[in-house]
Amino acid sequence: AAILPAITTEEELHTANSLTKTTQWTAVTLGALLGGASAMQFGYEWAFVFNAASFVFSAACIAQLKAPRGFRAERRALTEAAVLRPWREYVDGLKYMRSVPLLFTIALVHVGWASGGGAAQILFTLFGEVVYPYGPAGLGTIWGCAGLGLLIGGGFANRVGNRLGFEGYRRLITVVFWIHGLAYIAFSQARPFWLLLVFIAMSRFGMGVAAILNMTLLLRHVPDEYRGRVFATIETLTWGTMMVSMAATGWATEHYDPRTIGAVAGMLSCSTAVIWMVAGWRGMLREPVPAGVEREEVEVHGEPGI
Repeated sequence: AAILPAITTEEELHTANSLTKTTQWTAVTLGALLGGASAMQFGYEWAFVFNAASFVFSAACIAQLKAPRGFRAERRALTEAAVLRPWREYVDGLKYMRSVPLLFTIALVHVGWASGGGAAQILFTLFGEVVYPYGPAGLGTIWGCAGLGLLIGGGFANRVGNRLGFEGYRRLITVVFWIHGLAYIAFSQARPFWLLLVFIAMSRFGMGVAAILNMTLLLRHVPDEYRGRVFATIETLTWGTMMVSMAATGWATEHYDPRTIGAVAGMLSCSTAVIWMVAGWRGMLREPVPAGVEREEVEVHGEPGI
């Protein structure tokens, strides 16, 4: 995703981001449904074969990408006083994120989401095969409905993204974060299987909207020289938290029932809304300067906010 500004225009960026995400989620949705069905029909071995083939196809597609200026990040010329050092580059990226409160908040929100999202990787299996004894087909159906929710959320975000002002973006993110967390809790407590599917789709709808709108904001506002580092840092925080969440969930399955674990995971997912709201109350959710514009070039009209 970090390369999108290099291969699209400003007007195309939001749509390109939406298409990238929804294509990924379409593959997840179809893959989950087909994987569950094929495992039931042919065994898991063929599912691994198809999965491996998908990576070959992805590599072939990536090899076709071209950009007039290449994909190397633009940066100031190096001198003897400013030698490229990977660790310093990484630390500079962290300092940049900390200097822009909105970006720092988005990073924290990813941690909040991953604290419950990691648990979902295990809970989906437990609900599909243990709570409801439907086997691989049940697991595939849950993942498929989760993917469907992401697709609907992605379509909605693509439709409204370019129409929202910054304040509209802030308010919508608050709403969808609450939808994500509360629907996750409802998913864990739903009794009819069909209702469980509805709630997980709703939860992923909220996540899909937030993911696309936040990603578009990052793509538009993070300078090219920091974009890769910012994205890498957020991904590191996200996946690191997910691993901890998965490990904790694995331990919890030995002591608690899946519905209790799911309720706790949903509450942790609600932390995304809490973090976002607290950041708003503290004045941290201000629109950053767009990429390519120096701060001193921005005119302030009227009295600046304190």
